[in-house]
Amino acid sequence: MHSEATIPPTPSADAPATRLGGAAVRSFGHGQPLLLLHGGVGSWTHWRRNVGALAPHFRVHAADLPGFGDAPDVPRGTTPEGFLDIVTASFAALASREGPLRIAGFSFGAALGATLARRLGTGCAAFAAVGPGGFGEAPGRKLDLRPVPPSGDPAYRAAIRHNLSVSMIADPGAIDDATVDLHCANLARARFDSRRISLRATLLDDVARIAAPVMAIWGGADRLAWPSVADRITALLRARPDARIETIPGAGHWTQYERPAPINALLIDFFGQPPASSTANRELPE
Repeated sequence: MHSEATIPPTPSADAPATRLGGAAVRSFGHGQPLLLLHGGVGSWTHWRRNVGALAPHFRVHAADLPGFGDAPDVPRGTTPEGFLDIVTASFAALASREGPLRIAGFSFGAALGATLARRLGTGCAAFAAVGPGGFGEAPGRKLDLRPVPPSGDPAYRAAIRHNLSVSMIADPGAIDDATVDLHCANLARARFDSRRISLRATLLDDVARIAAPVMAIWGGADRLAWPSVADRITALLRARPDARIETIPGAGHWTQYERPAPINALLIDFFGQPPASSTANRELPE
């Protein structure tokens, strides 16, 4: 479990959002633009423990994607391709205004972020995927998830806490009341089924065609990486041999929240370097 000293400063959940096409962003700091894309059933708060550390280095835009958080609803009948079109149009405008984007995506946000980075071409300076989705369905993966009762039910928070420990955070001691509160708030405001994007097999083709450097990060205990983290790393390196690969030992899927310090250091290092391909496969110490 992290002490308060190891957790970077976190911006207020009341930080104002700015509408950006079909998305919304909260912006912090100064410098080259860094776009943060959240995971499924999420919002910009998936990056709350990272923004404070990243903002001294970059102009950080922490997004609420269409149909999540403070972003507009997705029009009825929108297809997955249509959803990606909305995302692309929204952030192409940001790149046009501020210059090539550094893009970091988590899970669902990594799957669509890879598509965005490919589509932007030179409008993307570098792309980092944290616990990426986009590998397709995961037949055989079984998670001990509990049904979540209505929010007024006494068992609601216990079910949320349990499910976080199974699918998102490896260390149960890191799931405090504030973490449960954050996830409950995101659940209540999710109006788009992110699985329509994250369970498609798009990531490998996209990363192979991204014009900019690519990095991928996994928690070593990420249970959503099926059949294993090692298998997903192997697949990604086949598609993109020059990708930089990092693992955080003992961390779960929501790595940047559970272990913010090493993730922040990796992102600052990767995005702060001149655009150049690199391959680095190593584990960070605990």
